[in-house]
Amino acid sequence: MRAFVRALSLARPHAGWVGVALVSLALAGSATVFAYNLVRPVYDEILSGRGPVGEVAPASEIAHTRVIRALDAVSGGARRWLQARVGDYRLAILALVALAIVVKNAFTFVGRYAVARLGLVTIRNLRNRIFDALLGQSPAYFHATTSATLVSRTVSDVQLINEALAERLGDLLQDALTLALLTVYVLSLNLRLALATLVLAPLLVAPVLHLSRRLRLRSRQSQEEMGAIASVLDETVKGIRVVQAFGMEGHEASRFRAATQRQYLANLRARAIQAATAPIMEVVGSVAAVALLGYASAQIAAGRMTLGDLSAFLLGAYGAYNPVKRLNKFNLALQQAEVAAERAFAVVDAPVAIRDQPHARDLDGIGEGVRLERVGFAYGDGEWVLRDLDLCIGRGETVALVGPSGAGKTTVAQLIPRFWDVQQGAVVVDGEDVRRLTLRSLRAHIALVTQETLLFNDTVRANITFGRPGIRQSDVERAAKAAFAHDFVCELPQGYDTVIGEGGARLSGGQRQRLAIARALFKDAPILILDEATSSLDPEAEAAVQRALANLMEGRTTLVIAHRLSTVRRADRIVVLDSGQVVEQGTHGGLMAAGGVYRRMVEMQELRDDGG
Repeated sequence: MRAFVRALSLARPHAGWVGVALVSLALAGSATVFAYNLVRPVYDEILSGRGPVGEVAPASEIAHTRVIRALDAVSGGARRWLQARVGDYRLAILALVALAIVVKNAFTFVGRYAVARLGLVTIRNLRNRIFDALLGQSPAYFHATTSATLVSRTVSDVQLINEALAERLGDLLQDALTLALLTVYVLSLNLRLALATLVLAPLLVAPVLHLSRRLRLRSRQSQEEMGAIASVLDETVKGIRVVQAFGMEGHEASRFRAATQRQYLANLRARAIQAATAPIMEVVGSVAAVALLGYASAQIAAGRMTLGDLSAFLLGAYGAYNPVKRLNKFNLALQQAEVAAERAFAVVDAPVAIRDQPHARDLDGIGEGVRLERVGFAYGDGEWVLRDLDLCIGRGETVALVGPSGAGKTTVAQLIPRFWDVQQGAVVVDGEDVRRLTLRSLRAHIALVTQETLLFNDTVRANITFGRPGIRQSDVERAAKAAFAHDFVCELPQGYDTVIGEGGARLSGGQRQRLAIARALFKDAPILILDEATSSLDPEAEAAVQRALANLMEGRTTLVIAHRLSTVRRADRIVVLDSGQVVEQGTHGGLMAAGGVYRRMVEMQELRDDGG
């Protein structure tokens, strides 16, 4: 149970509540034993009609242990005190029983609240740990792991841990303490009868252990299949237009039904094991109870036990059986929680490919611009995307990368902020290999605007400032005006306080892109990377975005990547990539005059635009 214990350790800062829970539940268990012991005088004094017979209930010469005599002494003193006030010994006993029950439930509430608080804070901290781990991961991790799997582990798996901690852990603590106290009680009440009960106990434990092992296996299968369901759902929702355009609804429905069927069968097997546990325990327990009753009847006939003693023993034994039954339920939940915790911590413990090296320094400027020196790069074990690439972007210079799809343009854009590390050569910023710079300081100097504009389901202001508090409205508006976004923002229902929906769904493509540019302007980073920032826009929207980009690029070291060659003509230098290598570079006019690759690309694009 290492993973489950590790999850529980996340509540260490709130360990004081463990003491509150243990003390409260121990007192609740003590009150339970005290109430059970009062059954003896209820049977032997009230129901028998013999009247009070003193502090020790049975009229026969039965020698009780110190525990029983101590309980009788406490209850006897309390009974006399109550009898002096109510005037009737029967009412005194019944009032004492009621008081014990009230005390037991009051302490149960306090203990259960403390345990629930611990469980919930553990789940909160675990989810935070998972999210923090994801924030520190490199793109390589997200390429290998689907978003649906991560959502499943953060939500569904953690919920299973929550059921074991916040809901079942209280049962564990209370029942374990109560079981220990009741065991001492029944052993003290009648040693022989208690030992006979303990001899039969393994009959209850053996099936539990066997079923627990089988349940853990089935639970793991069920949770893995749940992740598969989430993955199919995520892929279909994200690609719904493609699915519908190609008439693949039936295919996707079959994939989803196959995944739900596998999860149904795995879950059904787990539920069958859970359903079989209680009946098996009850059958075995009933057989044991019949045997014990036969032995007890002989003890009563021989005068070694009273009906009150037997009633108290049976109540204590049954009271111990219920905790055992609930502890089994906790065990079943624990098997599922252990598997879920292993899956959750697999995310937390996943190795991070891109991290700060020891003694990495902070970047404090870009006086020497950006260089790629003999860079070689491949994704995983795939083919080389970049081969022996040299590229220099001087401070304040705008360099455009062009070339066919797969030439390596976007890869270059991802290497500069160190989303990936090169396998050969180096990416150098301000004369320093980016691997020797801290990630936070490096990325603080870079603003990125991509084709796939990422906006959050928050206000316009929060998207521009990226949630930074204490920002003056005038600074937000200045960035929006420079991005030519202020006018349309003012027309929104709540202006800058308008929530724009998931991914900016309430805005047009051009509006979303201008907000992304406003965000980059607000960041005011000296290095700017524009990766296909206008490729998905219509001509009118592109014209507005181009004006915003001109403001954004002013005075910055800029790398522009574009398929539309009309957007790169004003660059200081155009670099043509093909198969991961530089094949041409120069100004637009110079490259057109050279009549090489760049000119052919421009002519082919103009031909397509003319409808040829």
